[in-house]
Amino acid sequence: MAYGLSFETANGHAQIDSETTNTGLIVLASAASATGVTFDPSKEMLFARPSNASYTTETIALEATGGQGYGASGTYNFVDTDGDSVTVKYIKAKWSNQLTASTSSYGVQVYNSDGDLAYDSGLYTGDGGIGIVTLNTAGTLSGYGLSGGANSRLTTDTTNTKYASMNGSFSDGGQTFFGYEFKRNTGSTTDHGIYWACHIYINIYGGGAQEITIANFTPKFSAEGGSV
Repeated sequence: MAYGLSFETANGHAQIDSETTNTGLIVLASAASATGVTFDPSKEMLFARPSNASYTTETIALEATGGQGYGASGTYNFVDTDGDSVTVKYIKAKWSNQLTASTSSYGVQVYNSDGDLAYDSGLYTGDGGIGIVTLNTAGTLSGYGLSGGANSRLTTDTTNTKYASMNGSFSDGGQTFFGYEFKRNTGSTTDHGIYWACHIYINIYGGGAQEITIANFTPKFSAEGGSV
């Protein structure tokens, strides 16, 4: 770049680049152990992973609890494919250009070429940071979860530290599940990581319940918390 400011993580991911229209993610809240969260999917990003470090397989999606429609702002529970409660670690973040710039008398503020706030050190409140490490565009992940192998896998996370983006996930407690399967297998890396799992059960007259599997219909991200 001829001028401005750019900053990359140790993994080579651009966090700040004043030549682009991108903006950074600012962490609003985080929890080490939670079964529910209040957030606005249209304005915020929510990332989650199992809180139990010794899990083998865990499935996670969001279930609305306040009567709000799919993708609407409100309170959500974290549930598995059976609709049972799951305890997770989560990080809730928001794009910096949707926040009001801090008025602190010290720190660093960076604006991109469009005049949007790309970074503001005054908005960090001790919740740490978050960085997106993988992106799967819509339609690139089969919905078969672990059984789909590499075709469903977001990341081969062998450290069990990656979070999955929960925006666009959904569960009705049984018939419908748009979410993730987290697999921890210390003896193998081939079935170890985060997988997109998405199915709908439809009752067909005379044929019983039929399972329909769906590829990811929105982009899916995995992320790391803290300094990445």
